[in-house]
This record gives sequence, structure tokens and C-alpha cells, in this order.
Amino acid sequence: MRSIPYVQTSVFVDSRYPFGGNQLATFWHTDANDAISTVEMQSIALELNFSETTFIEKTEMSDCSFKVRIFTPVSEIPFAGHPTLGTSFVLKHKKLINSSLKDTTIELGVGPIHVEYLDTNFIQMEQPSPKFGDTIDNLSLITDTIGLTPKDVVQDYPIQAVSTGFPFLVVPLRNLATVKRAVPNSQKIINDLKDFASQEILIFSTESVHEDSHIHARMFAPGAGVLEDPATGSAIGPLGAYLEKYNVLENHSLGEEIKI
Repeated sequence: MRSIPYVQTSVFVDSRYPFGGNQLATFWHTDANDAISTVEMQSIALELNFSETTFIEKTEMSDCSFKVRIFTPVSEIPFAGHPTLGTSFVLKHKKLINSSLKDTTIELGVGPIHVEYLDTNFIQMEQPSPKFGDTIDNLSLITDTIGLTPKDVVQDYPIQAVSTGFPFLVVPLRNLATVKRAVPNSQKIINDLKDFASQEILIFSTESVHEDSHIHARMFAPGAGVLEDPATGSAIGPLGAYLEKYNVLENHSLGEEIKI
């Protein structure tokens, strides 16, 4: 029987929510990973059934420390937020890079991604520059997939595909209650949105549960095998760009922290 070591982490944890965060399995032993086929990696990701599973490999890019492959339960994807941060933690935890390093660059499917170690448990990443896609005027087409109506959408801002490495349909909703009321329909999302730039839906409101937060958001990605993700770094990048582009947050200046 083969032994393939991995580390399980939780990313985007909050002390107010015990056992929270987004789970990640990182297979860190590069020699062991060399013997795993892509099909086997996908099977492992499905068996673990986390939102994502990562595999660290040797890189041929001179400016990167390692190559990281990311798998959802159903497919390999070029970029994701919490797997990037969690895997960067594992690089130090398993001494694959020097513990004194303040930053590193890893190779992902979208190219090199730079990360900084702000503290033992705080890691920051740079995402690719935002790209804004088409806006969607057919509100009911989107709202039908999540159990809402067009009246639930804030129509001061568009429903739009935005990407900072991976595209999401950003949907502004009226209030926190509406965000909580949304119920994703897997088949509708997969079938009705198949011709769009993304089938991944990010809904948000400027009303939040906690007073120190600016935004409350949820993300649905059944096409990737994740009905709802507890926290999604690759979606928060597009959301941040969207909030800035349309000046959604009053009394907020570009570059100031946004808590989601």
C-alpha cells in the first residue's frame, strides 16, 4: 500500500466560529507526488471531498519555489484563493522553504503568484489584475438559479462577470436577509448558465452579521463540485475589484481594508 503524506489546514478561520474556516488538504511530499497521476490526484480530491485539494510539485520556473496543482472534487482548476494561502503555510510548516523567508512565489495554472508571510498564521497573496466581463441584464435568469426574484437585486450596480484569476458572476443583493434566503439550485446553475463566462455565483450585501464587517457574501459553484464554499479567496478578489469600480461602499477610500 502506498503512503502519500498530506497536511490538513483550515483557512480564513475566525475565532468567533469554532471549527470554522475552509478546509484544505495539501499533499506536500514532492517525490511521492511525482508518482501520482493526474487521474489519481482527481480521485483523491473526490475522496476527500474538500472544496479543494492541492499537490506540491517541483517547478521549472526560476522565479518560483514550487508548483502547486489545485483540484476540486470534480476538476483541476488554475487558481483558487484559500488553497494558495493554505499551501503557502504548509511550505513553511513542512520546511520546504526556509522558515525565515518573508515571501515566496509559487507556480499556479494562471502563472506565478506572490505571497507574503505577515506572521506565523497570517499570509497575504497578490492576485492577477481584475478583468471585467459582460454585464447581465436578464436578472430573472440569475435569480431563478438561487431561489430569488429580480426585486431582490440592487439595480444600482450590474450583475457582472469579474475575474482576478478565476471568473465569478457578482450579484449585489438588497440586504443580509436576502443573502441568507438564497438557495442555490445546482442543476439550474449548471444548465441555465452554461453559456456565460462563469457558472460560479457570488452574492453579497453591504449589510453584514458583524459590525466590524463591510460585506456579507456567499459563493455557489456546483459546476466545480462545490454547492457552497464557506470562504473563497478567488471570489473575494473579484468582489473587492467590483466594490471599488462601482464605489459600492460609502466613505471608503481606495486601498483601505475591506472586511468580508
